[in-house]
Amino acid sequence: MVPNPYVAVASWERKQTTSAGIGSRGERRINFIHLPERATIRIYTLKGDLVDVIEHESTIDNGAASWDLRTREGLDIAFGIYVYHVDAGKLGEEVGKFAIIK
Repeated sequence: MVPNPYVAVASWERKQTTSAGIGSRGERRINFIHLPERATIRIYTLKGDLVDVIEHESTIDNGAASWDLRTREGLDIAFGIYVYHVDAGKLGEEVGKFAIIK
């Protein structure tokens, strides 16, 4: 999972300009990398509440899935520590943590 921790403004994020010519910070996202062709990624709070589910399906040469830092309901997530669970079926599972900081 990259970047970890995710800083509220990361230098690699594209800057976007609004119609009024005002700069904005661009798309917020993190990437899960080195995934197999098929995997289910579940993101939880530390309390165990399910935040979002990402169904990853790609070719063998594209092992990445992005998450827009929004809940299943489309709300922005809070800053803090989250747990991810990658289920790749017969290939196995992986559990890890990541931080979203200001």
